[in-house]
Amino acid sequence: MFERSSRAHWGLIGIAGLLLATSSGCSVMRALAVQTAPHTEEIDAEYATLAGKKVLVYVWAKPEALWDYPHLRLDLASHISAYLSQNVPDVEVIPAAQVEAHLKSLPNMNPDPVDLARHFHANHVIHVSIYKFSMRDPGLSQFYRGRISASVVVLDLTAKDETVRRVPLEDVVVVVPEEGPLGYHNVSIDQVRDMTYREFTQATGRKFHAWEKEAE
Repeated sequence: MFERSSRAHWGLIGIAGLLLATSSGCSVMRALAVQTAPHTEEIDAEYATLAGKKVLVYVWAKPEALWDYPHLRLDLASHISAYLSQNVPDVEVIPAAQVEAHLKSLPNMNPDPVDLARHFHANHVIHVSIYKFSMRDPGLSQFYRGRISASVVVLDLTAKDETVRRVPLEDVVVVVPEEGPLGYHNVSIDQVRDMTYREFTQATGRKFHAWEKEAE
């Protein structure tokens, strides 16, 4: 009688242990699943057909912005051109310095992007039109906050009948620092401008290739 009760007792303990182990195993598996779940998601290119193309980057800015920052157009075009060369396979980008030199030689301050493309024998133009540019908080001149807002349009000249296809993309809007009431202090305006240029370049360049974003 005692042996039978003892066997039953140990049998219940064994079953309980098995259930506990199974439960623990499920918890471990769930924990591993959480840990190994992807923390990024792939974002598709907004315009994905620049690979293998000859591209001209044309940056337009308001005269008042160019007055305060005479190298703005060249700097941003250079940044974006370098980004595309590094991240879009087999793309050929017209050197920004060559485009800038040609722009300065023209009597018209607002040349037709298609004319620019044909001058350089490019089959695509990325036309970036900056409609907001500032490096200071409004009304708080002692504090820095970089802001660039721009429209982006791709002009495709690959059609055999010379028809130009115009493809507007989403506007690019960057603010550096993005949050906070006062912006930067105790740093130089050159540092803030450089950080803002890099943010703008990445936001613009990512339109032309797939990239990974941290999952929310």
